[in-house]
Amino acid sequence: MRDIRLGQTIAPFGVGAIYDYQGESLMLTDVGEWDKTATSRIVSARLESALGGAELRTPPSVSSFASEKSAGIPFVRFPSWLFCQDCRRMHRQKRSEETGASPACAVCGGAMVPMRFVAVCTKHSHVMDVPWDRWAHSEPTNEDQRKCALGGHDLVFEPVPNTSEALSGLRVACLSCRAQRTLGGITSADSLRRVGIKCLGGQPWQFNQPLCDERLEVLQRGATNVTALEVSSALDIPEVEPCRDELDEGIESHHLFAYVSSSPDSPLAAALIATICEELHVTKEQVIHRLNAQGQPTSPEKSQTMSLLDAEWDAFKNVMQSSGEDLGHPNFVVTRENVAQYWREHDVGTLDLVRSVLLVSRLREVRALQGFRRYRDDSDFVRANLRGGAGRDWMPAIEAFGEGVFIGFNEDSLKQWESNPVIIARALRLETRRQKSPIGSRLPVATPRSLLLHTTSHLLMRQLSFGSGYSAASLRERVYSSDSQAGILIYTASDDTEGTLGGLVREGEKNRLRGTLIRALEAASWCSNDPVCVESPGQGMNSMNLASCHACALSSETSCSRMNLGLDRVLVVGTPDGSVPGFFEDVLHRLRASIAASRA
Repeated sequence: MRDIRLGQTIAPFGVGAIYDYQGESLMLTDVGEWDKTATSRIVSARLESALGGAELRTPPSVSSFASEKSAGIPFVRFPSWLFCQDCRRMHRQKRSEETGASPACAVCGGAMVPMRFVAVCTKHSHVMDVPWDRWAHSEPTNEDQRKCALGGHDLVFEPVPNTSEALSGLRVACLSCRAQRTLGGITSADSLRRVGIKCLGGQPWQFNQPLCDERLEVLQRGATNVTALEVSSALDIPEVEPCRDELDEGIESHHLFAYVSSSPDSPLAAALIATICEELHVTKEQVIHRLNAQGQPTSPEKSQTMSLLDAEWDAFKNVMQSSGEDLGHPNFVVTRENVAQYWREHDVGTLDLVRSVLLVSRLREVRALQGFRRYRDDSDFVRANLRGGAGRDWMPAIEAFGEGVFIGFNEDSLKQWESNPVIIARALRLETRRQKSPIGSRLPVATPRSLLLHTTSHLLMRQLSFGSGYSAASLRERVYSSDSQAGILIYTASDDTEGTLGGLVREGEKNRLRGTLIRALEAASWCSNDPVCVESPGQGMNSMNLASCHACALSSETSCSRMNLGLDRVLVVGTPDGSVPGFFEDVLHRLRASIAASRA
């Protein structure tokens, strides 16, 4: 029996991921192998609807004093090839040999540890052990070695004397026939195909799968591209009517809109849309957006097409616009923080850019594991339930409770800033790369608004970790940046009491948030890697970041909702020479002028 936290069964050690536990290497099987009766139902209608109606169930959990009869979830040992740390003997551990204890060497009794390499299918997200017995015999020098049928029963994994510390300095040798081969070149393309090794066509817990003809590549078992989990989450929010602004109302009330909506494929549709754009001074994209939104049900729980983030934005927007009491329910407690008067007396311009601040003293987040990919982000997707079907389709999920701070930005100031041709051109560089990237479809369009809000969220998370009492890795973000949305939610949600300590809400109070925001902007104005960072033509995967690196804007993988991509602090604070105006650039100028005046 091994221990794992409930939240870790979704990420980062969910289905198909390798879990290192006290020197052992394990992999969680798909939920089709689990005992469904030991799981419990989680209700999140919006998330279930967005995931196609799949039922959400939490993995079985027990107290810290579990026994052998306690409910659990099945893991398999992977890699199954082990070697002894003392005598270097190798052994392939079969599932029938598992006793519940850590494996020990049959020769000397020493601890057995996993081999460090695995073989991953480059197309279909399969994974398998490297067949070390075949690798050791892949360069035979005599007939005995060709006929050796001992396989992996008498292999050793040892360093090669008097050689370098590279992979060529390690070898797998057969003690019976003296066949051997170093690990030099094992990570190169087609290294396994050249010795006749094919993909087994499945996952480590599957048997008798048809062989796969796609190329295998050997990776270190701890490499990040061995497993890329895909997790969806949703906040538990009150049922609200989708917010509509005056522009939406104007487009839908136009006398030609009803005809276009009823006959979108008509030959006249393009001309009618152009007329609407001309008379209302709107763009073609805005009209098409309203056409696509036609016919959607108003209830977010009943609509399968409404974005999860869109519904959450509507909930926050209702709170911002409500003139009565604060809105919410037991799992969504929101309080408006009246920053206007305090910031007007003590401010240096942030009030012109920040519209409102909401303190979320309690929220509920449901996270569901959909599945995973291996090797590349465009590889085949493997569902978390490989046995799903009629009446059996369910996904592992957890519910987490926490708190947060929501910041809404001034729409007028944002529109004026994002219409600057210099800003548009800079964002277009990242959008072009996003469109060419194999993972571009998993990221939002790189608009100036999206890049600004995402980067600002990262800067605030880094700064809030100093005073909120939470580590940087405990904070999360939700960025609302599509269409007329302009807000960020920084929150913490944990499957235990650690997500509701109150420190984050305290940091959102008007007398503290202003200082936190200014300190975050000041820290972002200079990176320890400048001028290299600020002048960088591209950083990160597929160069989808500009002026953002680990020293200034990147966050932990558990915190970022966009894989640490689509970041550029220049859009927040501007360039030193003023060639690119940052959204908060004037705030920093006023602050520095105020400090200089006070010292004069």
